[in-house]
Amino acid sequence: MIYIWVRATVPWDDPELARAQVRPELRQRVDLWNETFNIPYQRFRKRVAEIADLNHSRVDGAVRGEWDQIPDGALVMPVDDDDWFAPDAARLLETEVVPAARGYLWTSRWIEVPISAGHRFYLIRRRLLPRSPPKWVCTTNNHAMPKDVEAKEILANHITASRWFKPRIGEDVKRIDRELSVANRTLASMTSLRIHHPRHRFGRAELLRKFRRYKCLYHDVDTGELDWSRPYVTMMAELMDQLEPAAGS
Repeated sequence: MIYIWVRATVPWDDPELARAQVRPELRQRVDLWNETFNIPYQRFRKRVAEIADLNHSRVDGAVRGEWDQIPDGALVMPVDDDDWFAPDAARLLETEVVPAARGYLWTSRWIEVPISAGHRFYLIRRRLLPRSPPKWVCTTNNHAMPKDVEAKEILANHITASRWFKPRIGEDVKRIDRELSVANRTLASMTSLRIHHPRHRFGRAELLRKFRRYKCLYHDVDTGELDWSRPYVTMMAELMDQLEPAAGS
């Protein structure tokens, strides 16, 4: 059996409790969002999580579970509460399992707006030179490993996972030549709302600039071979169509 493990779930139904669980350095950004848009941040994120939860429920052969509910030795696919898997991801992963492998890695696909000028140049370079190595081999949901005493710490963060997986590719880590997942970096993601330059001030103008780009993103995205993701892209487009600047913004 393969398990889907959502790393961290925030109680988006409770605005005060949800805000308390947001990292302290980002609470100002959440307050800015709530001053800027007609849909509160917590309600927007709740809908994003509902879309992801629907996707996870449709993965054939996978069970969603809290970490302590997952039996030792079971194969775990970690994910954040906004990202998606292909409906046959677990079944295909089952066919790739070999006793010697401690990890499995597949190609990542992103739906996103560049978070900074440096990130935009990075994406252009990756598009023009597709063989150039990514900064991190593990994204939020393009890897899996059996549950053991080390697994939770490794899988809890894509950077930690990348540092563990990268030197082991071809040995303990088996690469799968398929795109089994989509990382959905929304306008409300913590990465989108961070400051990415020490002299940069993230204010209403910057938030509205990103908002305008995200308004177009889900209508324009080419899912290509990942046509299974089209229903979730459409739901995100509908959500972004509902999001508007509040009066006076």
